[in-house]
Amino acid sequence: MSRVRLAARALRLALNKAHADPTADYDAASGDYDTFFSPVMGKHSIAALDTVPVTPGDTVVELACGTGHLTEEIVRRLNGTGAVYAVDKSPGMLQVAKDKVLPLAHGAPGLHVELSEGDMDSFIQSRPSGSADLVVVGWAICYTKPTRLLAQIERVLRPGGRVVVIETRADAHRALTERLERIFADDPSLLTGLIRVTLPKDAATVARWFIKAGLSVDIQRDGAQTIPAHTPEDVVEWVQRSGAAAGFKTAVDSGREQLVLDRIAAGLGELLARDGVLDLQHTFVQVTGTKQSDSPAARRRGVAEEASAV
Repeated sequence: MSRVRLAARALRLALNKAHADPTADYDAASGDYDTFFSPVMGKHSIAALDTVPVTPGDTVVELACGTGHLTEEIVRRLNGTGAVYAVDKSPGMLQVAKDKVLPLAHGAPGLHVELSEGDMDSFIQSRPSGSADLVVVGWAICYTKPTRLLAQIERVLRPGGRVVVIETRADAHRALTERLERIFADDPSLLTGLIRVTLPKDAATVARWFIKAGLSVDIQRDGAQTIPAHTPEDVVEWVQRSGAAAGFKTAVDSGREQLVLDRIAAGLGELLARDGVLDLQHTFVQVTGTKQSDSPAARRRGVAEEASAV
C-alpha cells in the first residue's frame, strides 16, 4: 500500500511541476568532485575521449563540462591551436573548471577557450550549424531529452565530425537506489520534488538515440566501476561529494534531509551485515558516433532551408 501512496505523491508532484534541480548538489560537490568522482570515474571519461581524434586546429564543444576534467585534456591535445566552447549549469563546478583550464590557454594566441554558465540545451541551440569537429557530453545527457540534444549536436557538427557520450546506466548503485525508494515508499511526504533523469538501460539504448538523431554509431560499450566505499558512511559521503546524488537536495524535504541520509545508512548497514560486503557498481555506457556527409537529417534541413528561401 505504501508504494501506492508514493505513486500518488509522485503524480501530485508531477502535476505541480515540482521538479528537483541538480544544480545545488553539483555546487555543493564542486570542491570535492576532483577528489571523489574524477579519480574514480575520470579514467573512463579519458578512455571515451581516446576513441576520437583531437587534432590541433579543431573546434570542440563540450556540454556540461563540470570541473573541467575533460576540458583540460582537450585543451592539452589541441596543443595551442583551435577552439573550445564549454558550458555548465553549476556556477561552483564552472569556477573550478575555469581555474583549471584558463591558465592552460594563457599565452597561446592560436587557441580560443570559452567557458560559459548556462543550460546545455540552450547553448547547443545557439551554436552555428556545421561549426564543430567534436562534441563531448560527459555524464549529463540524462538531464535532457537525449534525441533532441543529439539532433542539435548533429546539426552543429561538420560532416565527418564526431560526438562522444559517456553516461551513468540506469542500474548504477542499485542497492542504494532501492534503499532510497523504500524510504520514500514508507514515508512519501519526504519526497518534495521529482528527479527527472533519462538514464539509459545500456549502450544499445544510447546507440538508438544516435541513429534516431541522424548520427552513425562507431563504438558502443557498457562498463562498470566499483566505487571505493566499504561502509554505509563511506557510501553516503561518496554519493554526496561526487555528485552522484545530484537532485537529492531539492527532491527531499529540506528539514528532514539528515533523517533520510541516516535511514539510507541504516539500510546499507543491514545489507552489509547480511552480505558481509558493500559492492556498489557505478555502471556506465560509452557511445561514439559520426555525422555523415549526407545524413538524412542534413538532407531534411537542406530542403527546409530551400523552402524558406523561396
